[in-house]
Amino acid sequence: MDNKKLTQFTLVDVIERKIHFTKTNTIFDKKDFENDNEGALLAYHQLLADAKEMNENEFVSKYLGMIKRLSEQFENDEFKDEKEIEKMSGYNNAIVSVLKCINPIYEYDLDN
Repeated sequence: MDNKKLTQFTLVDVIERKIHFTKTNTIFDKKDFENDNEGALLAYHQLLADAKEMNENEFVSKYLGMIKRLSEQFENDEFKDEKEIEKMSGYNNAIVSVLKCINPIYEYDLDN
């Protein structure tokens, strides 16, 4: 792990560490969180690619829209299979965890 000055520490660094932790953590039984982790890793890789290309407003707008669509899908019971529900929950939670690094309000008020 780099020992950067914190003024050089970026959102890309945060996402890369989230990916590393999800892949290597030994705190939780990986089998119990297999589907959740699959969704989280999918989201983290998408977030990472976009964080390298987009400006803040584009990034936030895209992912708030995704969270809103996911929320509607959950409310409408569009995910039927338990594995799919866990995967999409992991996907959703990963996005929120990154968005709240940008602004903590995104954990609570996703309409902003």
